[in-house]
Amino acid sequence: MGQAKREVEITLHSIHIPVTGAGLDITTSHLLTADLVWPRTGTARKSASQSCTLREGAAEFAAANWGRRILFKETVEGRFALAVTVTESLDDEELEKILRFWAGAALAVGAGAVDGVAGPLGELAAAPLEYAAKAVAKYPGASLLVEGLAELDAADFPPSGGERLLTVRLVAARKLLRVTRRTVNSRSRVTRKILLEKGADNGDVTLSVRTL
Repeated sequence: MGQAKREVEITLHSIHIPVTGAGLDITTSHLLTADLVWPRTGTARKSASQSCTLREGAAEFAAANWGRRILFKETVEGRFALAVTVTESLDDEELEKILRFWAGAALAVGAGAVDGVAGPLGELAAAPLEYAAKAVAKYPGASLLVEGLAELDAADFPPSGGERLLTVRLVAARKLLRVTRRTVNSRSRVTRKILLEKGADNGDVTLSVRTL
């Protein structure tokens, strides 16, 4: 018997990150990136990115436009994985810098080597995985806040016309600290408090998977 195969549409449903490390900021902006790892034979990876705004660490996408929710329309076959990362809080200027950086990365490899990445930042990451990995290492941009990985099988999803929710557990991608500075006797003192250790649970992202 051959491996199960499904054509799926994967959209954002909700995000919950209790500890954003953003101090007193109630509303924070982040970049979420999702990767399908070996979704089918001959395809090592497919990536998509969406910017997202969290209020008190949470966001719901049910009422959002489809274009703001969609991550993938892909064929999956047999065993594969879905990886999710979310950056630390970004301001508008930082998001713009990331856009410019990725636009430069795409131009550097040339049209013949481009493997498009979806999302409203879509033009941002038109670069093969191996090139992108090296390029990102050179970019002194935002650190990752959380990451998660789900191991899946195409048979996990319903036949054509079905839909299910998939929740990916998120963990801290690095040690999260709260740094406070105060002046005591005319001297500046810095206090660091550990909010989360690397690998500690820090919420989840829920995706809606519809079989086409």
